[in-house]
Amino acid sequence: MALIDLTTLDGAGFEALYKARIEPLFQRTETERLSTMQVFQQRLWIGLLLAAAVGLGVFVGLREPWPALIGTGVLGLVAYGFAQHPLSKLGARLKGQTLGALAEAIGAQYQGGVTPPGVVARCRTLGLLPHADREGYEDWFYGERHGCSFDMFEGLMENEHRDKDGHSSWVTVFQGQIIRIGFPRAFEGVTVVRRDAGIFNGLAGFASKLEKVQFADPAFERKFEVYSTDQVEARVLVHPVFAERLLALEQLYDGRRLRCGFQDGDLLIAVEGKNRFEIGSMMKPLTDPARAKAIVEDLAAVLRVMDAVVTTERATLLRHAAAREAGGQTPE
Repeated sequence: MALIDLTTLDGAGFEALYKARIEPLFQRTETERLSTMQVFQQRLWIGLLLAAAVGLGVFVGLREPWPALIGTGVLGLVAYGFAQHPLSKLGARLKGQTLGALAEAIGAQYQGGVTPPGVVARCRTLGLLPHADREGYEDWFYGERHGCSFDMFEGLMENEHRDKDGHSSWVTVFQGQIIRIGFPRAFEGVTVVRRDAGIFNGLAGFASKLEKVQFADPAFERKFEVYSTDQVEARVLVHPVFAERLLALEQLYDGRRLRCGFQDGDLLIAVEGKNRFEIGSMMKPLTDPARAKAIVEDLAAVLRVMDAVVTTERATLLRHAAAREAGGQTPE
């Protein structure tokens, strides 16, 4: 099948994509979903009856309502989780197949529960991501676009918090999307851009090793902080058009605290936001194209911004390199 550009996809284009690549997956899975729903209902009824029986036994034995109610509630939740497990497995499989089909449609590849080697560690080195006690990653899209390699995946990072009584809970320190875009030429320095300090760890320590870059535009200064080992290159890279692309990514992804870094020819981006690329509830029939449309729109949004960033940055880098090699004045 011919490759599809999701960034220019209209209604008719989406319908063609859906009919060719996604609807067959949904149709094949719907029969299995119906049989799995029967298993879910049977398990749930049996589990709830057992929970009720145990609760009644506790009440008769202790003559106390609260232990019986708590026990019934806990066992009911366990029964629900046990009953839903086959549906969750089916949904995870369908999600992987759907995202794999979309990745193939744009000439990329997809893997579910793994990440590109070294990207997270590099982001931490630049202070773009916090350290965490527990972390997980999923939905890795990778390939090449406009001559530039890219990786895009999602991450969830949590730290364990203990109160004064020793009770433990997990606090989310990052949830969102992580993107790497490779450029044809390496950067001469290291530059870090952030929207605000936020709560992510390590950035202040890393930024202290760099020099803060001052910009003449006060509006830009209010929105971004830039640190770099190369003041000239930083002003070339972080130009108004690039800043607009970053803000567009933040807005399109309904994100916050976006930050990025230029290092060794790669642009690394982390933006906090909600979990994306989900297939939706398996309790409902797989007949609604809106399931796939939401995923396509999420993917198209980040590709659209990646395209704009790649176009502007590649041209800027080439002009900058040509000027330096010629020994002339660096273009602004």
